[in-house]
Amino acid sequence: MKTIFDMKKTILIALVASVIWIACDSSKNDIPSFTINAEIKGPEDSTPIYLQMVKEGEMKSVDSAYLLNSRVNFTGILEQPEMIYLKIGESRKIVNIYGENSDMAVVVNIDSLEHAVVTGSSVHDELIEFKKYLEPVGEKSDELNQAYRIASSTSDSERMKEIIAEYDQLRVEQTDMIKKFVTSKSGSYISPFIIKRYLSNDMEVEELEVLLTALDSSIYDSREYISLNERVETLNSVAIGRPAVDFALNDTTGNPIAISSFKGKFLLIDFWASWCGPCRRENPNVVNLYKDFSDKGFEIIGVSFDDDRNRWIGAIHQDGLIWPHVSDLKGWESAAGKLYAINAIPATVLLDREGNIVAKNLRGDALREKLEELYAAEDQNS
Repeated sequence: MKTIFDMKKTILIALVASVIWIACDSSKNDIPSFTINAEIKGPEDSTPIYLQMVKEGEMKSVDSAYLLNSRVNFTGILEQPEMIYLKIGESRKIVNIYGENSDMAVVVNIDSLEHAVVTGSSVHDELIEFKKYLEPVGEKSDELNQAYRIASSTSDSERMKEIIAEYDQLRVEQTDMIKKFVTSKSGSYISPFIIKRYLSNDMEVEELEVLLTALDSSIYDSREYISLNERVETLNSVAIGRPAVDFALNDTTGNPIAISSFKGKFLLIDFWASWCGPCRRENPNVVNLYKDFSDKGFEIIGVSFDDDRNRWIGAIHQDGLIWPHVSDLKGWESAAGKLYAINAIPATVLLDREGNIVAKNLRGDALREKLEELYAAEDQNS
């Protein structure tokens, strides 16, 4: 097969985030650079291929080229190894590459993107090594999911509980495996990437700090490492025992409500969204909790990660959520969510009457038991 590259490819001449695009004769310079020579089977010639990266929290196209004889190439400079993406045409089909300044090659069929072969990047090789390392856990998880579906179809509640317990244990084993992998690659940029992608959402701040200190200082400039350190700082600022960080957002009528206005009551800050299935399934429990404790000095403020006002208000009415609700309608960019390092919902923060954080991420029976404990402590001290 001939190797013919389309000369219509756009060459960016300015700094675009972390990538500086250079002319095709960049090999004559001393500056480290990358090339990506991609063979993408399936799409027609002249299909645009977009080179994309995550910049400022958004996926952005930083270069593009057209397929010719199923081939396309890109050239540029990376400040550091990072995840880059080849988006195929106007579809949602994307090839993931953990890129670095080297000569990389990609061979892929549009109908089996998961089997893309990427060579020339040592960091991408480590990512593939990690995925293969976790394959046994994935296979066991699939088995448990299938067993749960069967148990659910026959209403075998005891077996369903057993499977949930097995799955919880598998999650613990997976976490331990991931920790071992990233510490064995302490000097690789792949480690903070894996920690951020697979571990940070579920880790307590102390545990996250310990894991980060195990990494080599040579990768402290990694964007993922910097982001994880920022998360540690935020988590420490909203740790249990600390005064709640105050914020004010508009309610459904456009009037601002500050959480500091609830001092004197036990306050549950409930982070949720209309589009979040687990949140909506948890709402009946929260409704019952509110009915049982609202006359005892308990209040809830719902903080929505919605970006559609009508859907947000509709869900409030549909689920019978009769407590105050606020949102800046910025989705995952919610200002309150960032203050409390929320990157998974549903999430809860429970405050005592003085506005101090006494519990986090409690739901269902665990949340009810915590409230009963707080009221019992008050009764003993009265």
